[in-house]
Amino acid sequence: MMPTLPPFYQTHPPMRLSFKLLLLQVLWLTCLVPTKAQDYKWQAPVPAPAQNGYHSLLLPPDITGRLQHNLADIRLYDAAGKEVPYLLRTEEPVQYRKLFRPYKTVSYTHRTGCCSELIIENQEQRKINNISLLIRNADVQKQVALSGSDNRQDWYVLKAKDVLYAIENTQGTTEVKLLNFPLNDYKYLRLVLNDSSSAPLNIVNAGYYDTHSENGKYTLIPQQSISRTDSAATQKTHLHLQFPQPVYPERLELEINSPSLYYRPARLLTEAESSTNRRRGLFRKQKRRRVKSVASLPFTLTSNTLATVELPRRQAEELVIEIDNGDNAPLDITSVKAYQLNRYLVANLEAGKSYLLRFGDENRAAPVYELQHFEADIPTDVPVLEPEAASPITTAPKAKKAPSSNILIWVALAVVLAGLGLMTVRLLNEMKKSR
Repeated sequence: MMPTLPPFYQTHPPMRLSFKLLLLQVLWLTCLVPTKAQDYKWQAPVPAPAQNGYHSLLLPPDITGRLQHNLADIRLYDAAGKEVPYLLRTEEPVQYRKLFRPYKTVSYTHRTGCCSELIIENQEQRKINNISLLIRNADVQKQVALSGSDNRQDWYVLKAKDVLYAIENTQGTTEVKLLNFPLNDYKYLRLVLNDSSSAPLNIVNAGYYDTHSENGKYTLIPQQSISRTDSAATQKTHLHLQFPQPVYPERLELEINSPSLYYRPARLLTEAESSTNRRRGLFRKQKRRRVKSVASLPFTLTSNTLATVELPRRQAEELVIEIDNGDNAPLDITSVKAYQLNRYLVANLEAGKSYLLRFGDENRAAPVYELQHFEADIPTDVPVLEPEAASPITTAPKAKKAPSSNILIWVALAVVLAGLGLMTVRLLNEMKKSR
């Protein structure tokens, strides 16, 4: 037996049909409301690699300047349009490394049942107060004595007695033991180890650890123009650097010829730009409002140090350097150069294949590649490729819409929603009456 509809629905089928039609109209009009697409505005070809494997793509200023601050909106594609995963690597301004510097071993002799004698040479006669001994693993303790000499004939005590405890490295076959003693600059040091109760230790090397600093690599940022203004009234010099596009300068280098001695307070003036959105009417588009402000970074130009200024990473199209001259003549400045730290995309590429970088989308989020979990496994000394100059991505022209087309859609949607509301009220009232 077929189920029967409630009495109200049996007597009001047109009402049910109108209700469904209104719902369909709402869905259709909602689809017509325009949405903002996420599109890349720029692209740059990548030279074909000569070999298979990982390569570093150096990002020049004309690419980084068109990216978000965190470089999130850049992607690498192969010739088939398939996205290629990459790692982002950035040079550090200064890197510190600990290096083991061995001393010259003059002799290492053993006397059976007595002792071992190690003589090393401090060739530069550095002032030292410790020695690092690289020793093969051994489960034994040794008493040691240390003395110093400048001619290897006359020896003078530095430490009469010390102990080297058990040498056991679970991660390797050697261990470094540090032996401390009073500060000295003897040319020769003699270490005597007591071997009366055990065999000699296998001392591989003796030396010291030196902290070595390496500066990061930078790329010169091309300038469009540079101008200078000297004012006797304000006793200031203004240097105005103009760039052909937005860039991220991170270092300034000034070449100053004269005077030979100078000390000038200075500051970098940058114009920061932020944007806010404000609505201009109920159905009108939001208008983007740009607000500009000037940021100041103080520094000092002095003849005692290089005229180099480290900058916080901010996007800028122009920089202004303001120098306080006081009652002194303006500095003779022959050049001002801006640099950015090198940044690379590290990706696994195929020899002879063509690749393309696409970038420049302020709404794009950073990619999430599983490659980031294997960064330690990817070598740092890989071939470097430099992408070609960036060019705008051209798209097919879109048909112009009438200015009021969006307004008409919203008005129609409002009318349909109002009708839907009215139909709902009438439907509820009819249902109450039928009861």
